[in-house]
Amino acid sequence: MSAGTAVFYERRKSIAPIDFTDRRRAERRSNLESPSSERRRLASQLRRFDREVIRIPVHLHVDGKEISGHTQNISLSGLLILISDPLPAGTPVTLQISFGESFCYLNISGQVVFCSAGKNNGTNHYISGIKFSAIHDFDQKILSTAIHALKQNTITEGKSSVSVTIAKDNMSQGILDFHYQTLKSLEEKVRPAIRKSTVHASKIVGWGSYLPPQEITAEEINKMFRAEGYKNVGAVVETLTGIKSRRYASADLFPSDLAGMAARDALNNAGMDAKDLDVIIYCGIAKDFDEPATAIVVQDKIGAKDAYAFDLVNACNGFVTGIDILDSMIASGRCENGMVVTGEKVSIAIDWEPKTKDDFKLCIFSYTIGDAGGAAVLTRATVNEPRGIRARWFSSNSEYWRLALAGTLEGANEHNKFFRSHGTDLETAAVKLAPKGLEKIMQILNWNMEDISLVIPHQIPTTFTDNLYHKAMGIPHDKLMWTFPYYGNIATASMPIAMCEAIRTKRVKQEDKVLLAGIAAGFSVGLIGLIS
Repeated sequence: MSAGTAVFYERRKSIAPIDFTDRRRAERRSNLESPSSERRRLASQLRRFDREVIRIPVHLHVDGKEISGHTQNISLSGLLILISDPLPAGTPVTLQISFGESFCYLNISGQVVFCSAGKNNGTNHYISGIKFSAIHDFDQKILSTAIHALKQNTITEGKSSVSVTIAKDNMSQGILDFHYQTLKSLEEKVRPAIRKSTVHASKIVGWGSYLPPQEITAEEINKMFRAEGYKNVGAVVETLTGIKSRRYASADLFPSDLAGMAARDALNNAGMDAKDLDVIIYCGIAKDFDEPATAIVVQDKIGAKDAYAFDLVNACNGFVTGIDILDSMIASGRCENGMVVTGEKVSIAIDWEPKTKDDFKLCIFSYTIGDAGGAAVLTRATVNEPRGIRARWFSSNSEYWRLALAGTLEGANEHNKFFRSHGTDLETAAVKLAPKGLEKIMQILNWNMEDISLVIPHQIPTTFTDNLYHKAMGIPHDKLMWTFPYYGNIATASMPIAMCEAIRTKRVKQEDKVLLAGIAAGFSVGLIGLIS
């Protein structure tokens, strides 16, 4: 019998009450008085990096005015700044912190948790406490290393800086760990926060495109269409949709070939070597193989050694989704330069021999499909640079996923990959969902339609364009870059192709405000506001 068990039975014999509360309290007191080596190590680390007294210049940007100050101390969870003007509690901010001339750079979200007035050498000043929000482990490691370096070399303090910008989009209030609480409904707190970012760190420095030389007109469509009982199908499709021609890639070309040619064009326009790319995201619906990722094949074809390459798919919204993901990776510090690229050889998904009239109706829009490659090169934006991605808004409504399919409802059990769609129902879904997204992103950006130089939409038929973009979303004809009549629906390549056309025809120039407006099967909406 153990000693503990013996004591228990001795107490039972004396019919003495057992005070478990006192025993547990004593154990907790003992643990606190004699912490383990691990607890001592953690406590020491916390004390070491909690509120280190470090003074580096602060530049606060408010309503176009710059206010100077300096930090009083910095920790892994936030900092104190001393400035000449008040920064009220609850204010959401973004902080761009550079340590030394080339040591490291951080882009962090935060919120002011208190602000108090005081005097320093007879002059008024304000001390504001800023808490970092949703800071990543990787950023914390960089921050702790920088704090240690600044303590070792105080000369570096003068070469460091903190740029503070007030976030006018309320900065994802619902999901960030703010001390300052605001009363909002669940809808306001959570859902918009998922779709909009507080940190926009990247800019697009090079667009690229590739269009196959083979032009397909209504006459060629008539020749390729093989079902009996139909006449002049090409002309019918042209009348219904507004298409004049589209491009088909030759049989010996793979999607990665189209993507590779667009990628080289984008790199050339960016003045960048493929070896400078840290990340390659292939976003096309068409792929070379089920495995490996087509991004890997593109990487090999352009010579982008050691890049992190992977595929993502989001129907025709794949390109804006890819930009959103790559921008987030740059903002988090995962990479400096990256590419979103696609090669759409989707003409192979056209059924030229529909079996019934109903089947033919579902195939109509497939005859507007074209092939193309597109790419965009993104890199980190510098502090206070006007160019760059400014906001994004994404939403999906799964009740409409059956309206457009490349394949069958039997899914992987069937090998038929032909494209079919319910055009009228798709239009209804778009008119219902897309205008809400436009309203939301314009609020986030604080733009109006007059501010925008050009809207680059996903390219859809004439009726869609009139009813959705012009009537429902209120986009003027002269603001819309519409390439559909010449190239058709080229899936994820439609936006980069349209942007390259806009640059070539001088419809957009550097520092213009541009809106990418995507709609896709699913049904999904993806909007990105950027300054070119």
